[in-house]
Amino acid sequence: MTHALQGVLAVATTPFDADGRQDLDRLVEGVERVLAAGVDGILLLGATGEAMALTPQEQEAQVRRVVEAVQGRAPVVVGCMEYRPSHVIERIAAAKEWGAAGAMVTPSYYGGLAPETAVAALEPVFAASELPLLLYNNPHSVGTDLLPEHMEPLLAHDSFWGVKETSGEATRVRELRERLGEEVTVFVGADGLALEGFTQGAGGWVAASAWLLPEQCVALWQAARAGEWSTAVELWNRLSGPLSAIEGSGDFISLIKQAMGRIGLEQGPVRPPLGTADPAEVEALMAAVDAL
Repeated sequence: MTHALQGVLAVATTPFDADGRQDLDRLVEGVERVLAAGVDGILLLGATGEAMALTPQEQEAQVRRVVEAVQGRAPVVVGCMEYRPSHVIERIAAAKEWGAAGAMVTPSYYGGLAPETAVAALEPVFAASELPLLLYNNPHSVGTDLLPEHMEPLLAHDSFWGVKETSGEATRVRELRERLGEEVTVFVGADGLALEGFTQGAGGWVAASAWLLPEQCVALWQAARAGEWSTAVELWNRLSGPLSAIEGSGDFISLIKQAMGRIGLEQGPVRPPLGTADPAEVEALMAAVDAL
């Protein structure tokens, strides 16, 4: 993978079997499905993949199995989120050994660090990384919102590949592109703002919804990328119902998993402490999916 990777990265869930073990055969089935739909890459061990609930051994087994199954057909990007910078560096090195083409990192979470402090902690990570890095700006979960000016010092590092932007600020994609330039790819990370991000020149979409609806997500991205805005708006008006149902749920991981099961792709439960989506939420999502 080069820094030029753009397009739709499908964010994988982690299926579990009836005994609570991760089901790698099911995961590979999902990978094959989204690759057949035309996604440009796979993201493993993100929040949607319940990375924090997996043991280090499970994480390694998952990445190695998917990399082996993909066989270079698309880049596999691995979430490498840890509190201490030294641990993030270790995770990135491990992901490279397992065959990952890139890594996704966040600011140190939970502490609610000042942006300048968070970037100072990321500096050694970007300096040491032998993989291209996707910086995940997720202030709602991490507690720190990195503005474009905060990220700018990281341009000194060749590893700075892209930004997954999920602040929800309406003009943030444009602001990031203006400040960081063409060398950094800005990805929409909030599925409910995909079209808005595309109109501002986003270079791609890191999409949890693409695990459930890959064909529709790819079609939307391709229409926007080609400047076929009437087609993109029509697709968006149909797709926004399911995306709103997913984005509006506090139990969105369970919601995606249950919806996958309803279309014949059983994912099993979520692991504690995550909650299980209410059946009414599942019915509302499936009604929106059926409307597509």
